[in-house]
Amino acid sequence: MTGQRRAARRGFQLLALMVLLAGFPETPTVLASDAADPRHVSDTLELVGDFAMLDGPAAALPLTRTELAALPGYVEISARLVPHEPDVTLGVLPLSALLTAFPLAPHADGLVLETLNRWESFLTVEHLREHDSQLLLYYAGEAPSSGSWPAWGGDVEPLAPFYVFDADQPIPSFPGSPAFGMIAATQITRIRATSVEHRYGAILKLELSEVARAGRRLFLQRCNTCHRGLGGAGGNSSARPFAVLTALATYNPDYFRRLVADPKQVYPETSMPAHPDFADEEFAALIAFLSEAKR
Repeated sequence: MTGQRRAARRGFQLLALMVLLAGFPETPTVLASDAADPRHVSDTLELVGDFAMLDGPAAALPLTRTELAALPGYVEISARLVPHEPDVTLGVLPLSALLTAFPLAPHADGLVLETLNRWESFLTVEHLREHDSQLLLYYAGEAPSSGSWPAWGGDVEPLAPFYVFDADQPIPSFPGSPAFGMIAATQITRIRATSVEHRYGAILKLELSEVARAGRRLFLQRCNTCHRGLGGAGGNSSARPFAVLTALATYNPDYFRRLVADPKQVYPETSMPAHPDFADEEFAALIAFLSEAKR
C-alpha cells in the first residue's frame, strides 16, 4: 500500500469515527431512575435462563415477594444498606437458598441480575456462596409499595423492586467488587442463570498484552455493568456501546480519561458516575484493552 493510499484510508477511518460518534447523544437517557416509577413497587421477580426446572430459553418463572419469603432460608437480619442511615431490620433470602430451591442447569455457574434501567451485574456461584449474597425482600418489615424503601444516592437509584447485596459488605466498595459487576445491585426485576463461558467467552478469549489483560479485568468489573461488550455481554444503559468506547480510547485517550474520571464535567446531565479512584496505571490498562479489543 502506497503512502497516499494509507493516508487516504486513515482519513476515511477518522471520518467514519466522527460519523459514528455523531450518531450518539451527548447525554445518555436516564431510564427508570425516578423512585416514583410504578415498576419499582412490583412484587414479582422472574427467573429465566439456565435454571434446571425451566423448559427452554423463552421460559420464565415469576415468583412473588410472598412466595420468595416462604422459601427455606428466609431470615431477618440487621444491617445498614445506605451510607448515613442507621442499621435496620431486613427480610432477606440468601441467593444460595434460592439456588437450593431452584437449582441451576449443570453447565450454569452464575446469575445475571437484570434491572429496570438496563444495567446488570453477574455473580458467580462461588462468589455468592463465599460472600453470602442476599436478596432483599423487606426493608424494616415493609415492601417497596409502602414507600419506605431508601434510594442509593437520593432518588437517583432506588433499591426497589429487588436488591442484592453481599452480607459481608452491605455498603458497596469498588475494590471489593466481584469479577463481573457491582457488589450490590439495585432495581432488579429478573435473575438470569447462565455461565461465565457463555456470557463472557468473546471477551475472555481475546489475545491481549499483559497490560491489556489487566484492563480487561477492570472493564468487566467496573464498566461492563452499563457498557455492553463483545458478544453482547453486560448492561445496556449507556448511550456509548463498546464500539464507541474503543474509538474514544484509541483516538482520543485524553478525552476518554476526562470522561471516565468526571463525566459530569463533560456532560452535566449524564447519569454516569464519576471514577475518581482510577489511577494512571488503571487508565493505561483500560485504554490498552479497549484499543487492542477493537482489532
